[in-house]
Amino acid sequence: MSCQRILMRVTALSAIAGLLCAARAAAAPALPIVQNVELQPLAAQVNRLIEAMEYTGSPLPASTRSALNAAMAKSDAADASEEIQKLLDPLCLVAVNINPESRVKVAPGPAQPELIEQGWRQFLVKVHNEAGVTAELRAESPNAGRVYRRDGDKAPLGANRDLWFDFDLFNNQPLKRELSGLKLEYRLLQLFSRDAGQREAKLAFNVGQGTQDLGFRNEVDILFNCLPASEVTFRVRDENNQPTTASFVMRDRLGRLYPAPAKRLAPDF
Repeated sequence: MSCQRILMRVTALSAIAGLLCAARAAAAPALPIVQNVELQPLAAQVNRLIEAMEYTGSPLPASTRSALNAAMAKSDAADASEEIQKLLDPLCLVAVNINPESRVKVAPGPAQPELIEQGWRQFLVKVHNEAGVTAELRAESPNAGRVYRRDGDKAPLGANRDLWFDFDLFNNQPLKRELSGLKLEYRLLQLFSRDAGQREAKLAFNVGQGTQDLGFRNEVDILFNCLPASEVTFRVRDENNQPTTASFVMRDRLGRLYPAPAKRLAPDF
């Protein structure tokens, strides 16, 4: 059997920031605490969020999961919902507010805007739903487009210099495609970078045609730091020093899986 050469793109070993970093280096202001939130449905949504983060390869650390469980077990609903927000808000790249007239506006969150070249990273989106909207939350960006060819290679820069990334709001099970209508919930936002280096992208959100707030307040410009990927080659041999097959699980220091399980295609499962 010929030797298996498995090429994977992984972040440099020195990279320790990302989805689970508490805040940007220049401390961004904390997101406002949403008051008067029903605890039972919020806790149910947070539990589904924890499951979804595990499924998509970016699990919460055990300490954060334990703290969330302790918060959800509190008898005081106001205190519990505030503690939940304090634990999850630092992981939010953006915060979405839907006002009572169903107008959407967006603000940057405190999560460090860090991506990885040719890979996916995951962030949270905090949704303050004052209108009780149950439509699907949608994201748009003029910087998102076809950033890779069908053969897997990067598309040439040229005229596509501004089309450098892709995004996806994860709406599959155990999460739901539509918003719950709850006053507060969290969604998963997955981002892909074609390039390494600093890149800026515009993200806009809406819950249907005409729901964008006036004055471009439904969009936010974010400057990302995209870490360069490294190419790693595995030469797999058995106890007789003969080529053989193997299975690898690639994780970084934060427990994130590479490649992201939700973005892997057959037969690479």
